[in-house]
Amino acid sequence: MRLLLSAAAVLLAVAARGAETASYLDIGVGARGLGMGGAYTALADDANSVYWNPAGLARLEKREVTASHTELGNSTRHDFLAYAHPTSQAVLAGAFTYLNQGSIAGRDAAGRQTGSYDASDAAVAFAAGRKTDLVDLGLSVKYLRSHIASTEAQGLAVDAGLKRELPSGPGKFVLGAALRNIGPGLEYGEQRNDLPLRAAFGGAYRFAAGHALAVELQDGPRGAGWEGSAGGELKAYDGVFLRLGYTSKSSAVEGSGFDAARGLTVGLGLRKDGFGLDYAAQAAGELGSTHRFTLSARF
Repeated sequence: MRLLLSAAAVLLAVAARGAETASYLDIGVGARGLGMGGAYTALADDANSVYWNPAGLARLEKREVTASHTELGNSTRHDFLAYAHPTSQAVLAGAFTYLNQGSIAGRDAAGRQTGSYDASDAAVAFAAGRKTDLVDLGLSVKYLRSHIASTEAQGLAVDAGLKRELPSGPGKFVLGAALRNIGPGLEYGEQRNDLPLRAAFGGAYRFAAGHALAVELQDGPRGAGWEGSAGGELKAYDGVFLRLGYTSKSSAVEGSGFDAARGLTVGLGLRKDGFGLDYAAQAAGELGSTHRFTLSARF
């Protein structure tokens, strides 16, 4: 824990405030965690850990595949696919993220329409999580590609995380921390923009009955500032979970015209014979609500 906290302190101290690009990297994945307000850095224990905290992969005992789809408004769609595979040394995983902003109307300096153009973003990640006697550790390396009209940028980024489980009464208390999107940024022509560097710190309590509570703080040292989230998961019946959360984070997608209202999130999860279906919704002001769906299977 000290090592990651020291690294976070260094990054927060030296990060220059400036324009961020690749904002799609800051869009959460998986309806389970998002239904709890995105307070998932400590609680992550599935293939979606590739995004939240790669250390969450470490305790997976079965192979898992998960796929998520989100409608963000204004024809913007966000998709995530991940596969995790336990081995004798570590749990290995791969993931693919794709954001399609559809056709965007172009305008000149006078505001006159000049036609339309396409914009899309993608990331391919390879991650590993490993248990140790002290903490669970995780690392993810990502290849990034961003496309806007005839301009394209490519680059690399790294995520790192850790988790520590502490027995506490009938349940378990879990601490987690992650540094996301560590990298040199993306260059569009001769202009380089920073990636959305994020440092997340969370705590969660897993009840023996299957319920969970989680809280999280996240800092964007390049100008995004601090954000907080909290949420819970209630095991209503065998294989049925109800979720509620709150986040101060906006679900904005840069350039899409979409800016989700900050506030409550709700979710539902179903589990049966290794298969899972999760749903989460978040208010989006005049745009209604964002709807997120996740299918998963463990085998």
